[in-house]
Amino acid sequence: MALGTDGLRGELTLVRAARALAALEGDLEVGTVHLRRIAASALRHRLRRNPLDETVATTRVEKALEDVFGP
Repeated sequence: MALGTDGLRGELTLVRAARALAALEGDLEVGTVHLRRIAASALRHRLRRNPLDETVATTRVEKALEDVFGP
């Protein structure tokens, strides 16, 4: 919600991608490590922004992760 993504697709993509990453790495549970690693890729394209400015989108996602999970 802090990122202002449209609808729930971003959140669904994040959860599914984190689950796939955990499975790929052989982990039985999804943790914050998986969410942090995949968040930028999963959420970047869902942000309201200039589509040609990917660096700002990545920074916004990383800042939101720090706000939720801490540094």
